Amino acid sequence: MRNVLTKFCGAALVSAVLSSSVFAGGTINICSDKNLWYPFTFVEEGKAVGLQIDIISKALSNLDYSVNYKPLPWKRCLASAKDGDFDAIATASYKDKRAVFLEYPNDASTAKKSVQRVLQVEYVVVTASDSGYTYAGDVKTIPTPVRVPRGYSIGDDLKKQGLKVDDGAAGDENNIKKMLRRGDGSVVTLPKIVELLSKQDVYKGKLSVSDTPVKSKSYYLPFSKKSKITKADQEKIWAEIANVRNDLEFMGKMSAKY
Repeated sequence: MRNVLTKFCGAALVSAVLSSSVFAGGTINICSDKNLWYPFTFVEEGKAVGLQIDIISKALSNLDYSVNYKPLPWKRCLASAKDGDFDAIATASYKDKRAVFLEYPNDASTAKKSVQRVLQVEYVVVTASDSGYTYAGDVKTIPTPVRVPRGYSIGDDLKKQGLKVDDGAAGDENNIKKMLRRGDGSVVTLPKIVELLSKQDVYKGKLSVSDTPVKSKSYYLPFSKKSKITKADQEKIWAEIANVRNDLEFMGKMSAKY
């Protein structure tokens, strides 16, 4: 009888261990965008930093994970995740063609503001200050070519609305340089990037930012479909990311850094 009980208890213990998060306390490998995407993800002294990195790192730490970040050119980051070289990407918006090789939260394809997002990001229209243009909500009025970084989903969004998009350059600063040099078109980017660049003498007084956002998108920590991290574990991580994002004290401290 004792042997039977011992075997039963041992089996129950094994079952409990196996049903728990296999990767709890393990390491997650994440690639991030090497381009300046201030203040959300960017590179400082060779390391991935930014507000979204802070949120993800805090959530993973709360769940006893360690994390390795690798900043890469955006298209290479996507390709590497597709190949299974990384467990996840910090961060990416939802696209059907990305969902072929990435796992997203269930509401990612439909929600305008997902519960399990890392952050909601707004894009604005930037023009030369002497252009006299102000975006007021009509996408068709945006000066073309509209410049966005290579591989960014906002470019596809604007193409679908019939705009001529120049997405051949890597990074927003290159696009702003091209706009000023050629004296035409516009750049669609993040308000903070323009704020940061406008502090430099070379751009001071030369850029105009429209207040009305052209797009608001949820950004996620999507997982490679080739990652060994289970869907159940992914759900736990996304839920904890939401908890961290809703922690006003933490978000206040992190936002103050930028």
